[in-house]
Amino acid sequence: MVVGYSRPTKITISQHAVTHNVNEVRQATGARMIFLALKANAYGYGLLEMGQAAERAGVDGIGVAILEEALALREAGIAMPILIMGIVDPKYAQVMAENNIMATVSDLAWLEQAQAVMDGRTRLLINVAVDTGMTRIGVRSQEALHELIDYIKGAPDYFVYQAIMTHFAESDSLNNDYFHYQLANWERLTAGIELPPMVHIANSGAAMYHADEIPTDVVRVGTVVYGVEPSRGQVRPANYLEPVLGLESALVYVKQMPAGVGVSYSHTYTTHAGEWIGTVPIGYGDGLSRNLQDFGVIINGQRARIVGQIAMDQLMVSLPEEVPVGTKVTFIGKNGGLENTLEDFSDHAGLAPWVVTTSLQERIKRELVD
Repeated sequence: MVVGYSRPTKITISQHAVTHNVNEVRQATGARMIFLALKANAYGYGLLEMGQAAERAGVDGIGVAILEEALALREAGIAMPILIMGIVDPKYAQVMAENNIMATVSDLAWLEQAQAVMDGRTRLLINVAVDTGMTRIGVRSQEALHELIDYIKGAPDYFVYQAIMTHFAESDSLNNDYFHYQLANWERLTAGIELPPMVHIANSGAAMYHADEIPTDVVRVGTVVYGVEPSRGQVRPANYLEPVLGLESALVYVKQMPAGVGVSYSHTYTTHAGEWIGTVPIGYGDGLSRNLQDFGVIINGQRARIVGQIAMDQLMVSLPEEVPVGTKVTFIGKNGGLENTLEDFSDHAGLAPWVVTTSLQERIKRELVD
């Protein structure tokens, strides 16, 4: 991984906002344990930086998608419980057991293959996935669920029946019909089943809007802690959350142009007489959508439009006046009394906020602030 420490482009993560948003989840749910999803480089915010922020904010556990994310957190000294929410090849069962990483299981064959490669001295924590209508992973019948649990409990030198989960496909909209369909499936499939210490079925939407209908002793959240309102304001106004992510850079070159000069590839923009054009070292190679042409960044408390096509590593802005090289350019965040929110940024790109942030590349340096 190459990180651009030498350029002014950076992502900032607000510790204060993470802590505030975690507290909002705990207040809404009364959860004993909050697991924060840090998959996909922590939604693009930065795996290790958000891991540190989560620890400081009092998060009780972490959810990731792949084994390497879990191991990176362990290597960074993160000791709290870690759950891999996807299915890992069972040949890595011993590695997960030795690093106290919880594995998600959806079928009996996985357990049989895992047991075959384990030494029987270190037990693997098991999270059983139940498919209630997401149609992604998980057992779909009571019979299969009984088989899994019986196998886990029948191999006490290898496995610990630690957790059970499902995932809601639609818990953050005004129409709750499918949510209630899945909840009924959950109750049917788990009726009479021995439940483990951790029962976690609440994602961000379910946690914030349905806490009175579902188990919330353990919740498994993502967007809400990152400062993104799960329904994007449809179910609840977003003002109870604080924005976590900032994106900024600085001018590295400034020039005054005559009229009629084309800017960037394909000359989709031409200058007017005397216009000041600034160059900023960030581009689509950093994960910016090219749809952000014409978006208004903030420089010295004034809007400055991105002009011309965004290139791989650089983009140009039309400045309101001559501005010195080194002046901060704010893409997401506050600057001189103005603010660009992540919603503003993602709306202009025509993408969901979590799609925008997970696209932000690892070469952008990350910094935990306040």
